[in-house]
Amino acid sequence: MLPLAGRRILVTRTREQSSSLAGALRAAGAHVLEVPTIQIEPPRSYAPLDEALARLAEFDGLLVTSANTARVLVARKPAPWEEQPWTVAVGPATAATLRTLGLRVDQQPLPSVAESVVRELAPEARGKRFLLPRSASGRDFLPDALRAAGATVETVDAYRTAPAEEGRAALAAVFSAGQAPVDAVVFTSSSTVENFFALLGPGPALEALRGTRACSIGPVTSATLHGFGVAPAIEALPHDVSGLGRAVLELLAR
Repeated sequence: MLPLAGRRILVTRTREQSSSLAGALRAAGAHVLEVPTIQIEPPRSYAPLDEALARLAEFDGLLVTSANTARVLVARKPAPWEEQPWTVAVGPATAATLRTLGLRVDQQPLPSVAESVVRELAPEARGKRFLLPRSASGRDFLPDALRAAGATVETVDAYRTAPAEEGRAALAAVFSAGQAPVDAVVFTSSSTVENFFALLGPGPALEALRGTRACSIGPVTSATLHGFGVAPAIEALPHDVSGLGRAVLELLAR
């Protein structure tokens, strides 16, 4: 028997991003419910990003914190780039996407969190200029910490995340009375947590998660779950999709 045979696992990533995780869980025998709670949208304007990309030679470093950002960068400025700053990628998916799209990866701090970037860059950050394209709702920890270390950090919006309205009815159906229980709900970012609560409603969402196991990709996502009153059953290590898949398997394997 496959280790996750009979287990029902809800994956909350966007449809475009869920395939590798959902595929790994299905290969282990799980019944995977793909209900995206977030969708990726363009920023309110690409002008600040385009203007920054036109000045790449001014920057000592480019900080890329997600595969979404990597794809937007190359869409706005096709590779290869004549002048690419020292490029720091957060996470293996980000690094792989950059390389696949024709950009160089010079540094990949571990574990895959902003705190690791600060630990590695801060000692020599004074006087440096960094470009940080990111989600419009990105945390301020990374730019604030590097500025405190003496760097100049220019942040620009590369994309926005929004609740995936298609997920509202689907989530309600998954957790409606009479449905088979969900063994785990997998969260891959703070946005997936926040939008799970926004789409299902605070009360029903909390009740749903108390009746299952919330699985977190990393400490930031875990902190968001705790903020909603939910203790994650597991936190992936390493903090990436492959680590999350392994953690879910270890948690639920029969």
